[in-house]
Amino acid sequence: MPKSKRKVLVLHYFFNNDDFLMKRNEIRPAHLSYLRQHSNHNGNKVEFKVAESLDGKSFYWPLTTHHNEIMRFMQEDPYYTEGLVRDVTIYMHTIIEKCSS
Repeated sequence: MPKSKRKVLVLHYFFNNDDFLMKRNEIRPAHLSYLRQHSNHNGNKVEFKVAESLDGKSFYWPLTTHHNEIMRFMQEDPYYTEGLVRDVTIYMHTIIEKCSS
């Protein structure tokens, strides 16, 4: 199966694990609703995997996305506004995608 590469910008949250474990259940519905609103499946730019690790979460944007747009997304996410995110990293990443033949 052929593969294609693309570059993306990645926003990675590093969770405050103590608060994350205590507050996650009450905040998670708002967080998931927020993600659905911004998902590329709804015509927007953000890609993500639904599975959530306890140490962080990554979101993917097209390389042409402006830094301010990514920061605004992060600052409006309920996990961020409720203090569950202790640090953030934005970096460029290459994704190899399987292409259907």
